[in-house]
Amino acid sequence: MLRAPSFAPVRTRSTVGPRDLSRHPRDPAALGFVLAEVVEAAAAKGPPRPAILGFSGTHVEQHDLPPLVAQKADIHRFIAAVAGQEGMEAVAVVGTLGVRKGRGEPQPGLVVFIEWPDGAWWLWARPLRDRAIRDDLPPEIRAAWDGWPRPSGLGGFWTRARVEGLRLQRETVDGADELVN
Repeated sequence: MLRAPSFAPVRTRSTVGPRDLSRHPRDPAALGFVLAEVVEAAAAKGPPRPAILGFSGTHVEQHDLPPLVAQKADIHRFIAAVAGQEGMEAVAVVGTLGVRKGRGEPQPGLVVFIEWPDGAWWLWARPLRDRAIRDDLPPEIRAAWDGWPRPSGLGGFWTRARVEGLRLQRETVDGADELVN
């Protein structure tokens, strides 16, 4: 079971494993490109499900996003609670999401968005067409340190965790996926 203050319990699939720094480096851009490669490789089999990743110095955790959406959980608050855990170094949102260009309607795209405790962020986005990667368009890569404004609807997780005192707590429920609260 995962708990954050004032969350109603919801079920999701979560996994935790050791952090291998050769697979998940601490360098911001390097971590971004590694995750982008993983998302692109997964897209070869079909659009990858969106997930939330948390990176501490010793472990990586992955939380499945669709069950949270289906249960109408406050996704931004959940990600902030992941960020608020002791020792978290970065949080990421990865997978297939709706990507909006300007005022247009969201279109499906592959996304890697990473945020660090100091508010720095890195974004990689690649449009899809008919559930496949569009080879005619290169990925879009943006970062806070290049002066780009933060993408609408993403980020601010660490600030929210500090302001609201959010910390995710984990508890395994026998015979079920983890329960997120």
